Amino acid sequence: MGSLTLAMFVTLDGFTETPEGDMIGPDWSDDLRHHWAGVNARDGHMLLYGRASFEFNAAFWPAMAEKAPDADFRAFAEVMNRLPKAVVSSTLSDAGWNARVLGGPLDTSLATLKSSFSGEIVAVGGMKLARGLLSSPELDELRLLLLPRIAARGRSIFDENGLDRRFTLMSNQFLDTGAVVLSYQTQH
Repeated sequence: MGSLTLAMFVTLDGFTETPEGDMIGPDWSDDLRHHWAGVNARDGHMLLYGRASFEFNAAFWPAMAEKAPDADFRAFAEVMNRLPKAVVSSTLSDAGWNARVLGGPLDTSLATLKSSFSGEIVAVGGMKLARGLLSSPELDELRLLLLPRIAARGRSIFDENGLDRRFTLMSNQFLDTGAVVLSYQTQH
């Protein structure tokens, strides 16, 4: 039985995207590569996406395996391309990029996915997916990259749906960019 982790970037004031829907991303560094990218995307993992995030990544990473500016980034791109993936979508029938499409009720699809995969399933993209996972009983871990930035406006995975859920801090890792990786276990 696999485990399900939601891994997202978030600013100090809780935003993940700009008001226009663009990702608010971190500054890249060796620390980020090791303590964030290397933790969330490594052999034995499966990546989980929402449709829009999947389509962006499926177009981005294959080219990076050959065109990335340095060998470390190219090696990471190869990992991203090699890992199995799942995409939550009601409109896709065939995803490509080593992915399977999950349809139907989210919690049912996630339970089936977890029972069919023995490693860590890491949800790495999609605002709608992230919000759904935060209220799902299938979520096992919340991993946040807290960015040392105040955006003052934008879109948050913590929407105003009245969600009241508790988590237990498992670990924290300070990065050389000033960001902090916070890993929380869900309380069921």
